[in-house]
Amino acid sequence: MNLLFNIETLRLNLRYFTPNDLNALTPIFADPEVMYYSISGVKTRAQTREFINQMLSYYQKDNFGLYAIIHKANQELIGYCGLLAWDFATGKEIEIGYRLARAYWGQGLGTEAAIAVRDYARNELKIDKLICIIEPDNFRSIRVAEKLGMNHEKDTIIKGINVRIYSI
Repeated sequence: MNLLFNIETLRLNLRYFTPNDLNALTPIFADPEVMYYSISGVKTRAQTREFINQMLSYYQKDNFGLYAIIHKANQELIGYCGLLAWDFATGKEIEIGYRLARAYWGQGLGTEAAIAVRDYARNELKIDKLICIIEPDNFRSIRVAEKLGMNHEKDTIIKGINVRIYSI
């Protein structure tokens, strides 16, 4: 596992999560507004610890996962953006997932991180197709997917939740 992994943008650094991120990530997951459109169910400190451990295993198994977003201006962890593998009946799909602390909404940071991850997935990992899994009324996430060049592909149900699959 490459511990020096870093994706840099104008305002952000994306890096692997570490166990030291627990205190910064827990309040983001505990915010009901941030997690309103979440099929993961992560809310508590214990669940956040499990999330970080799961990411550490994904980095080793898949060579990718969700990455910690660090805001360069204040060096704070402000959310995540990265890649997740899904096994659907139709085959394996790779999702770009993103989530930001509420204080950082509306600044284009989610789009900035997602574009960097999209480009990394294509150029470095040679992943041809990427998806986003979004609830139909999550207009902020839909806008990010569209800025990535994604289009609505289909509607489906995941974990009992109606979602739309966007793809590029």
